Amino acid sequence: MSNTPIPTRGPGDVSQVYGDDWSDKEVFLQAAGLYRDIDRSNPRHVLIYWVNAALSGGLEVWDITQLEVHGNWHQYHYPNALKVDTKERTRNRTISLGIFTSEQREQLLELAADVEYDQTTTESRVWMRELLAKMVEESLISRRLFNSIREDIPLPCG
Repeated sequence: MSNTPIPTRGPGDVSQVYGDDWSDKEVFLQAAGLYRDIDRSNPRHVLIYWVNAALSGGLEVWDITQLEVHGNWHQYHYPNALKVDTKERTRNRTISLGIFTSEQREQLLELAADVEYDQTTTESRVWMRELLAKMVEESLISRRLFNSIREDIPLPCG
């Protein structure tokens, strides 16, 4: 039996105002910071996003897929569209996963909802590794890209 909770709307979600327009979009994986920390006790947070809207003042609305940290526990939220400063692209390691159709993005969200995790012990890189592995199985990304991301971020071996 899974300890995985049902996804809930993310705090600050603006998807009802800035929803997905169902066009083809580039999807990105982002890891906190430009470089990985040598200190293994300081793991990088990782997320997947695509842009739903470009706003004034250097802001974009990102549709974000992540295992979000809330103090000592984690939660997968969906929908989770947030206003983000475009500078976040250059402050953090950003990797293109490719151009996804709306159907492929929906498939990605379904896979994310199916990734099992424990709210208190699973950290974002482990959850993301599982999601990316499912994406390889469903041919949303290549095995080569998965291996490159796993080494670059790095993601723990599973």
